[in-house]
Amino acid sequence: MTTRTAVLAHAARLARHAPSILNTQPWQWRIGRHTAELRPDPTRLLPHVDPRQQLILLSCGAALHHATVAIHALGWDVLVERGHDPLARLVLGSPADQCDTGLAAAITHRHTDRRPFRAQAPGDEIIAELRRAAAAHGMHTHPVRRDEIPLLAATTARAASDAAHRPGHTAEVAHWATGTPSGGGLRPVPMRALHGPATGDGDIGARYLILHGPGDTPADWFRAGEALSAVLLTATLRGIACSPMSEPVEAPWPRGLLATLVGEPCHPYLVVRCGYPVDDEPPPATPRRPEAETTTYLMGASTHP
Repeated sequence: MTTRTAVLAHAARLARHAPSILNTQPWQWRIGRHTAELRPDPTRLLPHVDPRQQLILLSCGAALHHATVAIHALGWDVLVERGHDPLARLVLGSPADQCDTGLAAAITHRHTDRRPFRAQAPGDEIIAELRRAAAAHGMHTHPVRRDEIPLLAATTARAASDAAHRPGHTAEVAHWATGTPSGGGLRPVPMRALHGPATGDGDIGARYLILHGPGDTPADWFRAGEALSAVLLTATLRGIACSPMSEPVEAPWPRGLLATLVGEPCHPYLVVRCGYPVDDEPPPATPRRPEAETTTYLMGASTHP
């Protein structure tokens, strides 16, 4: 019989595959006999790229969703208690009647894919499914129309320009892009130039979703991370590759342009580029932090049956 601690340990282990800003994997798990606490890792903050620590919260939200998906796949109920410190406490409930293994199957297969996509774009039915995945976590998505691609391209260009002139930003990105496999993040290529049917040039099969919501509090960014995780895992199950784009929300002016593009009062959290991969082979996997760096076990907690 599997101990409750072993279930929580398994969840924290799979949560290491969650997407994160610059692949910093900025989370810490503290696991007891019946609970797991999630906190941001203060050693992996990004003062220049993410001065308000919003993208760190989004990253932690993605890790939380990965963990809960893993727990449900093992056939357990779990209660999520939200707060400030910790951000979340997972309280393991009783074994469930059924296992929900759907999204869990995608966790280790999901990769950020910044390569060009096929000319065939994902259909409206798939986009609608991705939007429902975000809505289940209280977040909205705006599918960028073809005629809106030029404005989105201008927004990303402005974001790149702002980032290049922000003190310390370039050095911080370079630091994480050249980090060690055990701790460094990767940004394998620069932010992709946006093209599409409206411009008639390159990557015409890409579709873009703007993840947004009504609030701008830490709790909103945390929940946005959960929604992002749900979108990416759902896309993976449907054979859709994705690359989250955080650059347009890292500075106020480009983020404001995104809100204008959505066309309603909102707070954008991220842009997700999605499409069918040209190559059946997945992109190189980004390194993951060792479990010993991300997980602490409290006295008396055992991961053995």
